[in-house]
Amino acid sequence: MHRRLLENKRAQVWSLDLLVAGIIFLIGIVVLYNYAINYSSQSKSNLDELFYEGNLASELILSEEDFGILSEGVVNQSKLETFYNLNNSEKKNILGVRHNFYFNMTGLEILGNSTDYVGIMNSSKIDSLVQITRLTIYKNKPTKFQLFVWA
Repeated sequence: MHRRLLENKRAQVWSLDLLVAGIIFLIGIVVLYNYAINYSSQSKSNLDELFYEGNLASELILSEEDFGILSEGVVNQSKLETFYNLNNSEKKNILGVRHNFYFNMTGLEILGNSTDYVGIMNSSKIDSLVQITRLTIYKNKPTKFQLFVWA
């Protein structure tokens, strides 16, 4: 009889351990699920912000405003060089963007020298990168304007 009582208590303890392990497992699954949902929505929000800033910056750069590089719908070399000579924080302030950016065009020249880009080249690890592509006229030819914004 004593042995039977002891086996019964062991079975109760074992089932209690199983119940606690199951609860801990379910809590872990719920926490992981919530983290996954929140992480993906943060990523989407960050990409939406980068796309907004990229579209805004490309529209303002390719405008005929004081800080834009176009005159009569064509890239004005002197306006391009003036924009190039601004420091990076001035470029960001003029365009109203928080993130770093640069743009390039085929055959891009500054002061007669060929250059690859205008802006801040992304040299560190980046989490998100957005590319905005537009068509413009540079040196009397249709040219692809590519703007990159990253976080």
